[in-house]
Amino acid sequence: MSNYKIKVHIEIVESEEAAHGEPQAGEAGQIEFTMGAAQAEDIDECEHALLQANYPALRAALAEHFAAVSKKKAHEQLTVLADGEVQTRPGGYRVEGEVGRFDFDSHRLVCGGEVIYDTAGAVFRPLQVKEWYRTMGYQELALVHGTIEGSYRKTCGWLNRVRHQPGATPLRTLQDSCEREGQRLPAQWQQQAETILHEHGFTPEGQPPPTHGYGEQAAASLPEAQVAAAVRACAPDPEWEAAMQANVVPYEVSAQACHLALDDIQVKSQKPHRQPEATKDQQYVHHTVAHLDHGTGRYRLVGQGVANVMKLVVAFLLHNDLLQHKLMVFVDGQKTLREAVFQTLAWFAPLRLILDWYHLKQKCTRQLSMALNGRQLCDEIRPQLLHFLWHGLPERAIAFLQSLDPAQSKNAKQLQVLIDYIDRHQPYLPCYAVRKYLGLRNGSQRGEKANDLLVAERQKHKGMSWSEAGSLALASLTSLVLNQEYRQWFKSGTLGFKLVAVT
Repeated sequence: MSNYKIKVHIEIVESEEAAHGEPQAGEAGQIEFTMGAAQAEDIDECEHALLQANYPALRAALAEHFAAVSKKKAHEQLTVLADGEVQTRPGGYRVEGEVGRFDFDSHRLVCGGEVIYDTAGAVFRPLQVKEWYRTMGYQELALVHGTIEGSYRKTCGWLNRVRHQPGATPLRTLQDSCEREGQRLPAQWQQQAETILHEHGFTPEGQPPPTHGYGEQAAASLPEAQVAAAVRACAPDPEWEAAMQANVVPYEVSAQACHLALDDIQVKSQKPHRQPEATKDQQYVHHTVAHLDHGTGRYRLVGQGVANVMKLVVAFLLHNDLLQHKLMVFVDGQKTLREAVFQTLAWFAPLRLILDWYHLKQKCTRQLSMALNGRQLCDEIRPQLLHFLWHGLPERAIAFLQSLDPAQSKNAKQLQVLIDYIDRHQPYLPCYAVRKYLGLRNGSQRGEKANDLLVAERQKHKGMSWSEAGSLALASLTSLVLNQEYRQWFKSGTLGFKLVAVT
């Protein structure tokens, strides 16, 4: 097999030819551009002219090279078969590349009126009708540095500009190719998850075999003496120590635990047609985002429906051998998230769920404002209530609310809603003060940040609305970049599905 040498020779010389504004084909396949004297002496103008000549030359060189490769392969096949005729298909293979759009001749071997060999499918990747082969460089340029960062329109404009090929890639073509690429990712996640679950004997829904043994090992927790010292340091009163020590949520060894933060997000949904202002009924596209991390590695998943995402989570835990560790799950107060976690992972004993402190505080603030008479009273009651909750004493918080004078309440029903909320979530209310003292997490901020990065930054605000497929496609492509898997995906169409080092 022959090697190939790339030779690049560029020169700028004086010429007596008339200046012209567009690159032109010269001798031996060269691209020539004749500038006026004033243009040649201006650095900006000269740079622009050189780039205008450079990109057409690159496209022409690539087209000539691959046409030659195609012809060579077809004649090699003819030599092997010793029968038939090689036919040229002008512009038979189309490429969307980092250097711009170009096409080159492909070749067929025809025998008895039947095509028995076609370089457009045998040598180069087969394409559908009107499809373009998109190079890794193009996909990185258009997707990684383009559509997941800014609008399709802006990306289309600068993409054609930097390739010095005005109007080469239309806006709609760019959008369609982006969405098509993004839609392949959830399908690949699902396929990979199903394969992993099957290999470990799990059901397609993520449930283990009857005798699985996962979680039977003792998950690492901090020493009792260390926890007791932290309780003493955080207790506002020595009488509180015993109750704080009795909090049901254990204290994990953070470096040995696996952390999962879940959060839901919604963006405005596109309507099939415009509606009159008076009849507008805004619909939303919903996504669930999962942020997994262990040690110095992390991974982000996104999907439609928490049950679907939880199945991916189980597969990921299996694939990365993370079920040997304690699993700490952080959620806000959303019932569907909590129920999905326990429904999917009820079989895993070293599982602990923690209610995000920020959302707990917001819930208390909202309910008190609806239940109590006046803002001043709310400002007096709220710090006392949060003081109990911050120190991991939900029973004392409930007793405090029940002891309030009925005359202070304008809506006893709303007050009871808050009492029931705290009572219902007691198993997930840790001693936040001690956890902070020990350097442990108290919230689902990483899940919310993943939401911002995967969905909100690109898709919310500015009046934007999305189709389900388009929204998930963009979020999936963003996760591909954040998980540092895009080069592998563009090259082979596979995913590592592994924790990646935090940079």
